[in-house]
Amino acid sequence: MRVQQRRVRLPGRWLVPAVLMLVVAALLVMAACAPAAAPAGGMPAVDSPAPDFTLTDLDGSTVSLKDFRGQVVFLNFWATWCGPCRAEMPDIETLHRKYRDRGVIVLGVDLRETRETVRAFVEEGGYTWTFLLDTTGGVGTRYGVRGIPSSFFVDRQGVIRAVAVGTMTGAAMEASLARAME
Repeated sequence: MRVQQRRVRLPGRWLVPAVLMLVVAALLVMAACAPAAAPAGGMPAVDSPAPDFTLTDLDGSTVSLKDFRGQVVFLNFWATWCGPCRAEMPDIETLHRKYRDRGVIVLGVDLRETRETVRAFVEEGGYTWTFLLDTTGGVGTRYGVRGIPSSFFVDRQGVIRAVAVGTMTGAAMEASLARAME
């Protein structure tokens, strides 16, 4: 009796390195979407005071969150390279135009990019709300931002009333804003 041998075909030499490269690429993308490490306490909780900060805007002026006490603040952490951030920008602009005369301030906090990069993006998109530069990521860290976009809705007394991580629709923005306006 003759035993028939079967040849086992091993994957090509390229398969293992290709899989490893894909894993490394996925890890790099995940790291890029987490621009700031969360502090020990994580994100500030809803119904807690919003941590104050001072940053510069695109014109080089100093802006502090406490400057807006008495107004509702939509605080959005983002970056120009972030696709989900870009996707929600038109809805933020619509919300800004609708509510700017009702005591609502939109602050876009860009994480770790240069003034020139942010200014070019803002001008190209025609965005009109206030953009601040967190060039070190320190404010993002204070807010426990682990992925962008991340948004905080702060009431007139400086208390966080809603938090959203990830892309928001216009309707979701309005619902969160309504909680802060109550």
